[in-house]
Amino acid sequence: MSQPAPYSLRRRLVWLLTSAVALIWLVAAVLVYQRTHHEADELLDTQLTQVADTLLAIVAGGEVDHFVKELREHADHGPVPIAFEVWHNDDGKMRRLATSPGHETFVTGMSDGFSEHPHQGARWRFYTVQDDDAEYRVVVGQAHAARESLAREIGLSLLIPAVLALPLMALAMWWGVGRSLRPVETLARQVGALDAQALAPIDDALALPNEIAPLRAALNALIQRVNKAFENERRFTADAAHELRTPLAALKVQAQVALRAQTVDSQQRALAQVIAGVDRMTHLVEQLLTLARVDPASQGATPQPLDPAEIITDVGMELLPQAQRQGQTLVVDAAPGCRIAVTAAWLRIAVRNLLDNALRYAGEGARVEVRLVCSGSSCAISVADDGPGVAPALRSQLSARFVRGEVEGDGCGLGLSIVSRIAALSHARLELGDGLRRADGGHGFAATLRFTRVSGRNE
Repeated sequence: MSQPAPYSLRRRLVWLLTSAVALIWLVAAVLVYQRTHHEADELLDTQLTQVADTLLAIVAGGEVDHFVKELREHADHGPVPIAFEVWHNDDGKMRRLATSPGHETFVTGMSDGFSEHPHQGARWRFYTVQDDDAEYRVVVGQAHAARESLAREIGLSLLIPAVLALPLMALAMWWGVGRSLRPVETLARQVGALDAQALAPIDDALALPNEIAPLRAALNALIQRVNKAFENERRFTADAAHELRTPLAALKVQAQVALRAQTVDSQQRALAQVIAGVDRMTHLVEQLLTLARVDPASQGATPQPLDPAEIITDVGMELLPQAQRQGQTLVVDAAPGCRIAVTAAWLRIAVRNLLDNALRYAGEGARVEVRLVCSGSSCAISVADDGPGVAPALRSQLSARFVRGEVEGDGCGLGLSIVSRIAALSHARLELGDGLRRADGGHGFAATLRFTRVSGRNE
């Protein structure tokens, strides 16, 4: 699958902004031209009206011949932009008194006021006015081409500076966008300078825009998660190396004893110790792998509520043969009806580790009880025994890795550490306290997982 081609954010922003400005400018130019044309029409209509009224006053005063003479002298020096005709009512018959030089006669029958008619092969606008006695009539006209030329000149005088300013605006945008993107380049340099073997959060002392600051926060959060994952891997490697060294050495010693054994009985005892050591190592490896799976606190979707009764019963039935081999009494009391939000696989691991710890350390002939108690808003899973118990001062240390109680056993000290981690990830609480009462008046050991009860189906 081909990768998408890279592109310049700066170039794209400048192109989009310049295109948007150019489009807005084009729309504005059209509106300016239309408005300029309208204003020019109104101005020239006013001019036609003033010229017509002035001519009417002149002819009514009897100065037509003098006006026509001056107009012809003026026309010799340059064209007159407005054409006109002056008519006189002579006993009911209209007679043309004067007309502007260089123009053909207008069409007849124009009504008073503004009107438009073809003249000299072009479109003209006319204005007709007469005096109160209807003795004199004046018609003035102007070609639309002159109006268009005036509107075009005014529009160009306004738009040309804008056209010249557009490249300058593009350059200003290029500079402004580049300056605004400098924090992105700085952030990229900081990310590129990170050491893969020793990731450190990006310095948050640099002020970043609101649009980029969340990216730095997300990168720092990612760096923390990666560091935590690396730390978990290093810790797992160190734990495995530390804990496997002694069992491997013991296996080697027992194997050497078996090789040097002089009798069959000695050899069988040595081989039995080898098998027991393999079993202990297998348990240790399983616990280490379980802890490695639980350690990464990657939280996905919130788990669906479930009833833990079935899981507790299944784990109890699974470990019942182990209890029977040691002459222990295992009681499981898990009535359904309580729902908690926890991953089913994690809950099974936690219950199995609690029960396995109790069976390992309570001793032969002990009583172990697993109970599910729902009360109000909480749901507690407790595993209690009547074994030797653990001193209160030592209980707070049991959830640490490779910490064992005062009683010797074949455990590896990871069970409660795994349960504690699962409790933290599941928003539960691990409580360690007194267990079942013994015949001598003392108490065994109890571990309780306390969850918040949630509502769900079948409630």
